[in-house]
Amino acid sequence: MVEKSEVVEKLKTVIDPHTRQSVWDMGLIEQVEVEEDVVDIIFRPSSPFCPIGQQLAFAIKRSVEDLGVKVRVKVVGYVKENELNEALSR
Repeated sequence: MVEKSEVVEKLKTVIDPHTRQSVWDMGLIEQVEVEEDVVDIIFRPSSPFCPIGQQLAFAIKRSVEDLGVKVRVKVVGYVKENELNEALSR
């Protein structure tokens, strides 16, 4: 089983190219839950129209998947969150 601290370390590697800060340090990750081999993450882009919101959401998913767990990223507060959440669930 993966520890929450390991997930947080992975999230710190996902960098917003505009601010050069991690999504974790920017406070864009609202929730991280780890249960068995599943990690649930809630991600809120910096604005509803964030031009790289989709790119960051997929980067979050990929980085945490490197830990060998199933990752479910839910995007909130984003103009196309329904479409993006559907794509992330595949």
